[in-house]
Amino acid sequence: MKMKTQWKMYLDQTTPPGAVVDFSAAAFVLQVAMNLRISLSFVEATPECHYLAERIMASAELYGHAREAGSTLAFTDAEKALAEAVALLAIELQHCPSASHAVDASLTPMHPAAASQPTTIESNPFGHVSL
Repeated sequence: MKMKTQWKMYLDQTTPPGAVVDFSAAAFVLQVAMNLRISLSFVEATPECHYLAERIMASAELYGHAREAGSTLAFTDAEKALAEAVALLAIELQHCPSASHAVDASLTPMHPAAASQPTTIESNPFGHVSL
């Protein structure tokens, strides 16, 4: 698998999850952070990449809070801002050289297959939690 394909696979997991019954803003932000970190590990990230990653994190937090609050207008604006930031980072990452060393993206040594799968949080077995 090409490095560019790998970073894109993880970056694609930073988008909002769609219709989820028990959405958790904290879980969504954590999912975005983990997938961003892995995406950036496949390239020699520029300062612009880091700026856009921070913008994605800020947008993900706003999106999560607006969604939990049920604020339709704020939720829609935050979703658009998040999508725009992800698209801009994808463009920037296309121009970055591959990292000089391959980063092991596996979550645990006991599950090597985890390295080839984006991190998603399907459901929260402990109920709904917000910060």
